[in-house]
Amino acid sequence: MGKRLNFNRLAHFIATVEAGTITGAAAALGISKAVVSKQLQLLEEDVGTPLLLRNTRHLQPTDAGRIFYEDAKSALTQANNAYERIQDRDKTPKGVLRITAPVDFGVSYVAPFVARFQDTYPEVTIDLHLTDGLVDIIEDRYDLAFRIGWLSDSSNLARKLLDFEVIAICSPSTERRLNVKDPDDLATAPFVRSTAFAENTEWVFEKNGRRQVLSTHTVSTMNITLAMRTYVAEGFCYTLLPDFLLKEDLKEGRLKQLLPDWSLRAGGVYTVTPPSRVRSNALQRFLDMAHKDIRK
Repeated sequence: MGKRLNFNRLAHFIATVEAGTITGAAAALGISKAVVSKQLQLLEEDVGTPLLLRNTRHLQPTDAGRIFYEDAKSALTQANNAYERIQDRDKTPKGVLRITAPVDFGVSYVAPFVARFQDTYPEVTIDLHLTDGLVDIIEDRYDLAFRIGWLSDSSNLARKLLDFEVIAICSPSTERRLNVKDPDDLATAPFVRSTAFAENTEWVFEKNGRRQVLSTHTVSTMNITLAMRTYVAEGFCYTLLPDFLLKEDLKEGRLKQLLPDWSLRAGGVYTVTPPSRVRSNALQRFLDMAHKDIRK
């Protein structure tokens, strides 16, 4: 059996790196400088390598110390999360949750869900911000973001809520005028592009193993899906949008799907939370309930 490790020393080490001095770490932890100094010495003996460079005024991590700090910080955060969740399990969720979501998805899905959630947990206050712009959830201090599309790599924690497909849509009159039989028929048709798909200048249509690449003829760019749907319904253009945002428009006949036998890139709707923030009981309940409720 290996040597039993003292994980309390991780807290002493993390506090020292973040304070820059043993004096600062001791003050942050509410213990004496002698205790911190001794625990750091024992920690370095445990790992078998120097973790801190010392001078008369300041401490800074060695290369090994920087790597150890990142891993230790992550481990301590996960341990704190575990304690927080088990201690809060039977407590009534309280507090404020700051949440952001795209406008259309927020209006159609998130806002109604928030109403149901607060009916169940009335002591939770929801600060809901709807925007189709991309926000930095850490810098802007959000507890949770709903994201639609294809996520880029980041340290944030993401969990898929829904799947969707992008479809081509237009007004009934535009459908008749364009008479589209094949993706190539859309090459010169006026197109309204969503800024959410800013990186997409070409779209790949697939059918029975065939692939056709469409380069769109963009005549307008918009950042709000609701505006795009209204514009397309009243105008002569077509656009590409996630299918779950168009159910009512298609059902009521305000919009028509072009090329229904062809498929485009599939995407997802995600809940995204910061990587290292301790999840409150309220946030965990919100996530758990959202992934059951909104999926219906």
